[in-house]
Amino acid sequence: MGFGGSAAAMVQSIRNNAKQLAKRNNYFEKDVNSKYGTSTKIVDYKKMSPAQFEAFKQKLKENELRRQKNLAIVFGSVMLIIVGVIIYFLFYH
Repeated sequence: MGFGGSAAAMVQSIRNNAKQLAKRNNYFEKDVNSKYGTSTKIVDYKKMSPAQFEAFKQKLKENELRRQKNLAIVFGSVMLIIVGVIIYFLFYH
C-alpha cells in the first residue's frame, strides 16, 4: 500500500507540527527580565483570590506613587537648576 511522496510528506508535516505544539512556552510561569536587569515573575491576576488581588492592586498603587514621587523630585531638581542658570545669566552675567 504505497502512498507515494506526497502522502509521506503530509504525514511528516503533521508529525512536525504536533512536536512543535508540545514545546510551547507558558509565559505566565517564565521568568522575565525587567529593564533594570532583575528577573521577575509574571503574575496571573486571574488565578488570585479576591484578598490577594486587593493586596496586589495596593502594591501596584504604592509602586506607582513611589515612581511618581521620584519623577517629581528629579524633574523639580532639574527645573530648579535650569531656572537658577537662567537667572544667573540674566541678572549677574
